[in-house]
Amino acid sequence: MPENYELLYDQSRRHFLTFDQEPMIARFCPEHDAGNLYFRILGEDAALDRKTGIITCGGRRVSFGAACSAYDILSRAEKNPVLANRWVGIAALGGNTAISHSDSLNDDLSSLEKDMEAAKERCRSWGGVEQKQGDVSFIVPLFDFFPVWLQFWAGEEELGIGAKLSCLWDANTLDFMFYETTWYARGFLQSRLLGLPD
Repeated sequence: MPENYELLYDQSRRHFLTFDQEPMIARFCPEHDAGNLYFRILGEDAALDRKTGIITCGGRRVSFGAACSAYDILSRAEKNPVLANRWVGIAALGGNTAISHSDSLNDDLSSLEKDMEAAKERCRSWGGVEQKQGDVSFIVPLFDFFPVWLQFWAGEEELGIGAKLSCLWDANTLDFMFYETTWYARGFLQSRLLGLPD
């Protein structure tokens, strides 16, 4: 993890620990004990240490993007955010500040183009629900209480069109997390979809 991300991770973790955890339990984490809050990240069991704020899956600390997304959502539990169940692009979330932002994640997508079936299997393993729009299109549970819609289109070389990977968000996403946090969540989702290590 780059040093600036490590610093931001640590700041986010410590800030998270200032919040009352009871609303988190009531709203998002009914499974809990004295030591941990339990929930799922992309279909994998996660534990959040209630004293340190460290989140682990399978015994390893989760990535920066996954952790910061979790801290943001859980800390807003007392506001009782509710999904709109209506999908929008990222520009619609941020208003004027995001008007020029693209829904596309434009890193190297060649590995995804070469093995779209593997990407589909990853989405299914997370509990994703397949959709019709795109070559790979799934609504996936970033957390059990917060879905994101991933859409991938392979490129068309003859037409000069490159591959495209997009995230669509629930219209009420900013009730759950800061706009900036959606970028961390997007990076985490792209890495996992491409089969890259966290």
